[in-house]
Amino acid sequence: MMFTQSSSQRFTKLIHTCLCLMFLAIPQALQAAAKEPDGSQMVSRAELVSLLAKETGISTKELNSIMKSATFKPEIIKRMNTQWEAQPYAKYRPLFIKQSMHDKGKNFRAEHADIFAAAEQKYQVDKAIIAGILGIETRFGESHGKRPILDSLYTLSTGFPRRATFFRKQLGAIIQISRQDKLDLKELKGSYAGAFGSIQFIPTSFRDYAVDEDGDGVRDVFNSKKDIIGSVANYFNKHGWQHGRPVAHWLPKQTRLNKEWRKRDKSRLNHWVTLAELRKAMPKTFNKIPLPWLENDKVSIIEMETSKGKQLALVHFNFRVIMRYNPSFNYAMAVTEIAAMWEKNKFAVD
Repeated sequence: MMFTQSSSQRFTKLIHTCLCLMFLAIPQALQAAAKEPDGSQMVSRAELVSLLAKETGISTKELNSIMKSATFKPEIIKRMNTQWEAQPYAKYRPLFIKQSMHDKGKNFRAEHADIFAAAEQKYQVDKAIIAGILGIETRFGESHGKRPILDSLYTLSTGFPRRATFFRKQLGAIIQISRQDKLDLKELKGSYAGAFGSIQFIPTSFRDYAVDEDGDGVRDVFNSKKDIIGSVANYFNKHGWQHGRPVAHWLPKQTRLNKEWRKRDKSRLNHWVTLAELRKAMPKTFNKIPLPWLENDKVSIIEMETSKGKQLALVHFNFRVIMRYNPSFNYAMAVTEIAAMWEKNKFAVD
């Protein structure tokens, strides 16, 4: 194909125009990328203070004084996007289901047996579940987290758009709590997600469910074993825990569900029936479910990635209650398996 001088000039001009448009598009592409939760701060300190003032009723002057010491930490955004709860259960389980957890928990329960017994009687929440929560969250109070809560919540409120409103609510709550419960925000440390204390409550959970069980006028979730154990028990009680009931039961690997249940999304807990209904629909599978499971137990079926591959599990409504603490199948199953290490007759999963 032959080019005339005129056509060659037009072609050169076209290439030049395309290159110009391409380079002009690069900043726009970078700007669009910056809107993703990649560690960039997208809301200014001034904008955040203005929103907090409207939502909490605290003066901008006081909020500016508090927030001036907050530091944006991009690594927190990265942690939020790489949480262990998102891993297959086959990888998550070994972190917690091990002999050291059994032994440490056994000793902790024995040392504080009277407190656990009193909390179980008052709140009707099984002590093995309370201990399981404390084991996963802080190794029974040994590890509260080392990140300044103010930095964590400031970062997530301004640099994590997917849940910025939620974390701004937590930031407002911890500021209000610090005034009421005499917590020093500059010294308060916890997790990268803003949870704190032996129970790792987020601020709104602390506000609504932490209790002063020892009666000293302070809700001390760092040092008071009565307040710590009582607060977890109160949380589960308020969310509908059913005392003495089981939580989960792995179904045999070869289990085949009926057509209705095969169609259901088993990555979500949005359909509940009684065990009696499941037994009627699939007697060969569910007539074998042992005590303490009962006919009127409210149950569902989930699927998880275990060391055996994809596996189904029957779960009690109590499983959903554990997920109010952390909305993860992995978390709820691990808490159940930890409890089963101490009370297998009640919480066995196989």
